[in-house]
Amino acid sequence: MIGKARQPTEHEIRHALDRVLASPEFETSERNRRFLRYVVDETLAGRADRIKAYNIATSVFGRPEDFDPMQDSIVRIEAARLRRALENYYLRDQSGGLGIRIPKGAYVPLFEFLEVRASEITDDATAPDPASRRPLHEYGPRVLVENFNQQGDVHNQDVALVLTRQVIAALTRFTEIFIYGPESSEAPRGAVEGKARLHIDYRLVGTVTVSKRSLRAEVLMKREADGLYIWVQDFERELDENCNPARIAGLCSEIAGHVARVLALRDGILDSQAREAAGEGRRHFAGYLKLQHFHDYWRSLDGNLFEPLRQDLEASIAEDPNFVAAHACLSMLYSNAARYGIDVSHCCADPLGRALELACHAIRLAPNSSRAYHARAIAEWFLGRTEESIATLQIARTLNPNSPEILAEMGFRHAMRMNWDAAVPLLREAYIRDPQQSGQYRMGLFLYHFAEGRPERALQKLEAINAPHLALVRLAMAAALSVLGRKDEARRALEEAGRLSPALRGHLSEDLSFRQLHPELIALITQAIGSIDPSWTRARDRGIRKA
Repeated sequence: MIGKARQPTEHEIRHALDRVLASPEFETSERNRRFLRYVVDETLAGRADRIKAYNIATSVFGRPEDFDPMQDSIVRIEAARLRRALENYYLRDQSGGLGIRIPKGAYVPLFEFLEVRASEITDDATAPDPASRRPLHEYGPRVLVENFNQQGDVHNQDVALVLTRQVIAALTRFTEIFIYGPESSEAPRGAVEGKARLHIDYRLVGTVTVSKRSLRAEVLMKREADGLYIWVQDFERELDENCNPARIAGLCSEIAGHVARVLALRDGILDSQAREAAGEGRRHFAGYLKLQHFHDYWRSLDGNLFEPLRQDLEASIAEDPNFVAAHACLSMLYSNAARYGIDVSHCCADPLGRALELACHAIRLAPNSSRAYHARAIAEWFLGRTEESIATLQIARTLNPNSPEILAEMGFRHAMRMNWDAAVPLLREAYIRDPQQSGQYRMGLFLYHFAEGRPERALQKLEAINAPHLALVRLAMAAALSVLGRKDEARRALEEAGRLSPALRGHLSEDLSFRQLHPELIALITQAIGSIDPSWTRARDRGIRKA
């Protein structure tokens, strides 16, 4: 969204509101439509200072006068859904005019004039054709990697070329970003005669200096739109006296892997740039932003995010059947529906079957997508195909060895089968590479320390997960506290697990077996839980709701 100098009139604002509310492209609930109308009406009436969580809850959502925003997060949750619905609406509607935005951290709307979005690939002499809009999956960050310059020892003059190619190869493994090399005929700043010019968002440039004792590289990334350098890093590695070519190649690979992780991982440079540009770029980063929404869910496993995200991804693959990453992310959501007992019966009778189908289709569309194989591995695991799942994860790791998430997933699955020699190094390396990734994989380290008789260490790993809304985390906490002899705390943790997932009681062994936990681990956990409350390990005749 790009603001113009003049302020919109009330007539223009009401017309923009009516256009949004009347459009079938504005996919949200009826109460969020009331939410939007309320905040716009209050703003136009000069009462923007009254647009607070309490007034929204009581005026729009029918909450009683004793509503406490600190205890009830309904307004915050619905505001996030409304923001996403508006964002998706303006991603689809490229006609310009006045737009409405609810900024993060506030509920007072902003009104901004929109520019008609031109095609990202344009011929300077030709007007863009709205009908030639690219499919959703082709919208994402576009990076040109230029040939690195070399200085220093002329006997090693190919080092810069080796590093350039290694960086391109490492970045290309992250299939949701678009990487172009210096040889691309569309790469130069000026359009090639008779050809369209490709819109590049970022340029990656570098200098390599080789001496008898060291290899030094400086890598920089700048934003093409304004020439601003957004990232720079120096690397220095020691060389032996012989400047062994294998050693140099290995160092180039190491540096390239680091560059790829810094730029392409979740919360990396490209991720933060896309989030920052979301309000302006609209369609330009549309496909990439879908994946960011998934990452936000995957990190927190917040159940409130699940259904809006599922609907959004279903709509995305309907709009763009070739959107590989959306198929894979949707597959992982359906696996989680089975894994955490999320009711999707209104749209899917067999969530694990749907998960496997989506993942396999993603692989058919893009056999080099590590995310697609990751999704298939999760579905296979909960279908009881543990060996196939580990093999599939190995394929994913081969496709993208720079992904800490795949390392963590592999480590977690090995831990559940008590393969500690494989599990522990993978998990530790994954969190060294990306300490901010989803805490769910730390459950593997909990299992390791718990099985090895270190309940205090196990408890520390659970606290780092930071997912108090997951019953299984509370259950594991109760088991560790029980072994430590802290029975009162263990009972409170177990009561919370029961509140979060009532059907676990009496079906604990079956639930842990569904998760493909090793029988010895199941025995250790059920014994610890049974010593607190035997009813949890006593079989009952009712269905299991996954925790």
